[in-house]
Amino acid sequence: MVQHVANVAIGPEASKITPMIGRIHIKHAIKHVTGRMAVAQQTLTGVSATNQACILAYHRIADIDFIDSRVDDWNVRPDMFEQQIRAASEFGEIIPLADLPAKLSSKRPPQRPWVCLTFDDGFANFYLNAVPILKRYNAHATLFVATSQVDAVQPMPFDRWGNQYAPQMSAETWRPITWDELQCCLDSTVVSIGSHSHQHQNALECSAEQLNDEAERSRDILISKLGRESARLYAYPYGSTRLGQVNDAYVASVKRAGYELAVSTDLGMAKDSSDRFAMPRIEAHPLDNAAIIRAKMNGSLSPYLFTDRLRKSRRR
Repeated sequence: MVQHVANVAIGPEASKITPMIGRIHIKHAIKHVTGRMAVAQQTLTGVSATNQACILAYHRIADIDFIDSRVDDWNVRPDMFEQQIRAASEFGEIIPLADLPAKLSSKRPPQRPWVCLTFDDGFANFYLNAVPILKRYNAHATLFVATSQVDAVQPMPFDRWGNQYAPQMSAETWRPITWDELQCCLDSTVVSIGSHSHQHQNALECSAEQLNDEAERSRDILISKLGRESARLYAYPYGSTRLGQVNDAYVASVKRAGYELAVSTDLGMAKDSSDRFAMPRIEAHPLDNAAIIRAKMNGSLSPYLFTDRLRKSRRR
């Protein structure tokens, strides 16, 4: 059972920690209830046959057996991740993100719901824990990396959870991925690489010149290290158009740099009418069971619309 604890160090004294209910605990409970409501919505509406796709968004895939009451780890445990991928592969068709625009523009409704798997930031646990599961189900995924952090030996600066718990936790839970591991991901044939910018800056705090640099420098590095196929896709850090983290200047920078498609964190199903440089996604939550994953893939998102409005300008 996952333990909910106060915002304290984890170590030999962990067994003495008194469980506490905090902001993250409440957030998880709300999302779980919302997921149940989405399942009920799907039961009422049935399976959708419309020409749309669900782009699931993940971050960390690690064995973490506690939840900090104040700092979100943005983690899905490997056992739960496998359940989600099994459900996605049984209920729908998992397709590469780069293939999605052609699928959507074909005007042919899918026989089974389309789903794309995406991972932000670039944790080594993607290679260690997610890739073996993806290979088992022949499920393709796109990993978006912040290029300044590849090969780093410290937690990523924007990873609040990793910076707090690195001294007590296995490096597997927080370590950035390496260039060698990225090449192994590509060699697996079930992974594509994309850019998550260079330094993971929030567009709200950047000039137009900085946004140009974030997009261009990361693409140049990916081409140099991994080849042009790994420099086609972009995921905006933080990623909300409503909150200004994806603005016109940033979109222009990404287009000018030469990317072909970009994803946001806006809630929604991807459609042919969706902006190819601000495609919506749906968070895969650590408590999402098979039924909830199927509901998300089906586009049963009405229960999530209210909670999505609660998002604030700083995610971490």
